[in-house]
Amino acid sequence: MNNYSKWIHKFEIKPGKWVFVPSEKSIEIGTEIKSSLEKCWSPPSYFYHLQKGGHVKAIKKHLQSNSFIHLDIQDFYGSINKSRVTRCLKKYFGYEKARSIAVDSTVRFQSHSDNKYVLPFGFIQSPILASICLADSSLGRYLHKLYKQNIVLVSVYMDDFVLSTRKNIDLNSILSSFVQVSEKSKFKINHKKEEGPASKITAFNIDLIHKNISIEPERLHKFIEAYNQSSNPYQKKGIRRYVNSVNTAQANKNFSLVNTNIN
Repeated sequence: MNNYSKWIHKFEIKPGKWVFVPSEKSIEIGTEIKSSLEKCWSPPSYFYHLQKGGHVKAIKKHLQSNSFIHLDIQDFYGSINKSRVTRCLKKYFGYEKARSIAVDSTVRFQSHSDNKYVLPFGFIQSPILASICLADSSLGRYLHKLYKQNIVLVSVYMDDFVLSTRKNIDLNSILSSFVQVSEKSKFKINHKKEEGPASKITAFNIDLIHKNISIEPERLHKFIEAYNQSSNPYQKKGIRRYVNSVNTAQANKNFSLVNTNIN
């Protein structure tokens, strides 16, 4: 059992971040695992990476707020090892099946000092397994408490978190608790990407302030360059459609309607 090549090659998209290309057998097994998990587990409504609308919908949720926090987990998949996957799944499948899924879904990642087996980028089942492990952690329970008590608005997009409020609430206290619970959950906050509490943050390359979101200038410039250099009408339409979904004024100002079929 589990005696097959799980991946055929890997490539580094940025220092320390590897994508593993699954083998045909691994794709087959990963698809079965994902389907099984979807039947027994439903994600919280604020897990936007598992629903239509994605990160744009996640950030639009906060438009009426006036104070924001943006946080990011460092090496999110690398924080989820074989033992954690097994522990989180055994209540659904029992230990043996949970362990088998964990073995099928993790790879040996030698950048870790202990050469542990962790979830890889690139496997079909990785996003839902990571989500289950997050939801089952102390951090996940803390987020759910905030959501249920309507203390702050909560958006989760994989390893990115946006918290906000329109009320007279001390977000510094929320931030402190978040960091403490993250450490308890063995999810390390990337303090280099930490923002807020503030009246403006940038998440997913989108600037967010009260009642307005817009593509941040550097990313918008890259979209404009790609649009102007492209001769592919489908690519041009895709770029304009995305920018339009974030900020219509930016789309109208920077991208011609010719050959895009977008009103």
